Amino acid sequence: MEKEIIVTTSWDDGYKSDLKLARLLKKYRIRGTFYISPKNREFRKEDLLSDAEIIRLNRDFEIGAHTMTHPRLTKISEKEAFNEIMDSKKYLEKLLGEEIRCFCYPGGEYNEKIIELVRKAGFSYSRTMEKFEFKLAENLLLSGTALETHRNSLLTLPVDSLKILSISRFHLLEFIKNLNWEYLAKKTFDEVEEHGDVYHLWGHSWVIEKGNEWEKLERVLSYISGKINVKYCTNYDIFKATK
Repeated sequence: MEKEIIVTTSWDDGYKSDLKLARLLKKYRIRGTFYISPKNREFRKEDLLSDAEIIRLNRDFEIGAHTMTHPRLTKISEKEAFNEIMDSKKYLEKLLGEEIRCFCYPGGEYNEKIIELVRKAGFSYSRTMEKFEFKLAENLLLSGTALETHRNSLLTLPVDSLKILSISRFHLLEFIKNLNWEYLAKKTFDEVEEHGDVYHLWGHSWVIEKGNEWEKLERVLSYISGKINVKYCTNYDIFKATK
């Protein structure tokens, strides 16, 4: 029996450069979900996608909710957290005229209460920031990812570094190579293509822009695209596949 291989991508925050990212995804026929925080306080209003741009993005990609203003949900009251979650869903549904089914925890921060609030708000799927996970989560409100399109660092990501060391089979030279996220993205894709399971690439277009890593991202998208044995999905497609 042929192993099922799923490729999905997701992109956070709703920054203007998401439009550039969307063009790249379309070029390589990679599907994805854009998690939008409509009033994200971490950026200037002019740097965020406008309502018209969100509508345009929705023509080709899935839109997910990411709270209204992008707070760390575990740091505010339960009432405030629910309002942030629910209001972002309602805002995007009114704007797009369709149900918003997927959510992403800002900063990857959540606890049992926050998970329950996301469930109560009516979401079917929610993405964390957990990396190096290649199997479907038993609880799809705690869905992890393969890796982030961002530089790996020994100093800032000690837990990830241990995981990368394991992936490198504890070979020092291979470990050093794997600190380059492009190299690691291709290598982990090869593993998924050989053994099956889910390859979920995610990131932030503003981080790619800041690091001037568009060419690196394009090489990765080119590498993982056009495979006849791969099912290219949005995040919600993963939920539907389990039903």
